[in-house]
This record gives sequence, C-alpha cells and structure tokens, in this order.
Amino acid sequence: MARRIKLKMWQIALLPLVAGVLMQVVLGPVRWELFSWPVNLIVLILLLSAIGAMYALRKKVCLFEWMMHFGAAVPCLICAAALTIVMGLIPQVHEDGMPWLSQMLRFWPFVLVWTWMMIISALASLNHLLRWKVKEIPFVLNHLGVFVAIVAATLGSADMQSLQLTAFTGEPEWRAVDDEGTVFEPGLTIYLHKFTLEEYEDHSPKRFASEITVCTDDGKTVRGTVEVNRPLKVNGWKIYQYGYDVQYGAESPYSVFKLVRDPWILWVYIGIFMMIAGAVCLMLFMAPKPVKE
Repeated sequence: MARRIKLKMWQIALLPLVAGVLMQVVLGPVRWELFSWPVNLIVLILLLSAIGAMYALRKKVCLFEWMMHFGAAVPCLICAAALTIVMGLIPQVHEDGMPWLSQMLRFWPFVLVWTWMMIISALASLNHLLRWKVKEIPFVLNHLGVFVAIVAATLGSADMQSLQLTAFTGEPEWRAVDDEGTVFEPGLTIYLHKFTLEEYEDHSPKRFASEITVCTDDGKTVRGTVEVNRPLKVNGWKIYQYGYDVQYGAESPYSVFKLVRDPWILWVYIGIFMMIAGAVCLMLFMAPKPVKE
C-alpha cells in the first residue's frame, strides 16, 4: 500500500513534465513576448487567486493538502534540478540548435516544472505563515523567497528589454535596435562627447569608455562616463559601453551602447535576499544554546 501511494505521488509530480512535452509538441516553444505588461500582471493575479483557492480547499482536496508537504517538493525539485543542469550543459542559443534543449527558457516542461515548484513553495509558505510561530520564520522566508524570485524572473522576462544603440561623436541618437534588428525609441537621447581607449603593449584593449549626456523624454538630463561594467542608470535603463569601431581604435567616430531595462529585477533581488535571510535565521535558530552551570 505504501509503495502504491508513493508511486502515485511521483506520478503526480511528473505530470508537469509530461504535460510540458505534449504542449511543446502541440503549441511549440513558450512565447514569452505574449506575457508582457499588463498580461503578466493579470497572470499573477490569477496565480495568486488559484493558490488561495487551493489553500482554502486543502481539507476537501487531498492533492492540495499533499502539495504543502515535503513529499510533494522532493520529486519536483529533482526534475527542476535535472532540467537546470541540462540547461547549464547545453549552450542556449536564439537560433534553432538542438531541438528544445538549446532554448530551455522556452521549453514547456522546464517552465511547467518550475511553475509547479513555485506553487508548492507558495502553499507551504502560506500554511506555515498562518500558523505563525517564531520558529517558522526561516521556513517562510526561504519558501516565500523562492516564490517571489521565480515569479518575478518568469513573468518579468517579457518586460525585459536589451537594445543596442550606436551614437556618433557630436550627434544625438535616440534610436536603438534589438537582436532581431527591430528599431525602438527607448525614450532617451544619447549625445557622445568623447570616446577613450587605453591599450596594453600588444595593442589589445585595456579600457574603453565614453563621455555622454543622456536627455530623457520627461525632461531629465544626465551626464556621465560609461564603461563596460560601469553603466549609467537613467529612468530604469542601464546604459553599458558595448563596442566601438575597432578599425579606428582610439579615433573611433562612434560608440556602441547596450541598453538594458528590467522593471521586475527588484523583486528578483527581494526574493533572493529573503532566501538569504531565511538561511541566516535558520543558522541562528539552530545554534546551540549555552549550557547553564
């Protein structure tokens, strides 16, 4: 009897994986662009409502009650970890590479398994949160942190933008392109004042930077120096030094900038910090108490 129940639990945990394969065959890869604002907000509201309904019906539906326990998380976590390892081993490309596995973030089994894991974390957090005790703090922080980080990273990915803008010295530029060559106007204009290049003795680049002024559509003016790993932050955009005309070197007439915008990234960091705080609290609570003499 115990084996039969255990087998059923594994079968239930594998449902997202099997359903994901079927959806990949029928629907094709996940199209995250369809989840951009405000669709992702609507999906979040529906998800939270579904989690609330599952918790409310936990006494009537044994599946929902089971999802709040350790036995539900283990097989799901194993599947999620396995898929994540595969993602790390196989190069992820935009073009058609190895079928499915080379675009793991658009692979339905990967998405559904992590969604299942996210729901389990949320239900477990809710269950412990409503039974509020001090000793529950590490558990709640860890599981709720996982939920917040995954939700923000997945639903927010549709709103993330990565554009490339090329500005010539002394000329304003307000147009940028994405990886597919589509032209966008990000709501800011970049003026390139000066490009600087420092080289090693073998003439390989040591440091290259650009002095720029950024004017936004809402009237802000920001001046600064942009380097490869030192972006200038303006109106939610991070402006990175990305390239230059290598033929001219230090005399390059233009600079290439990478513009990155991720409005959900703060919530990803909040989720990560919650997990870290949960781990710290767990160590504090597990610390041995001093023995009274």
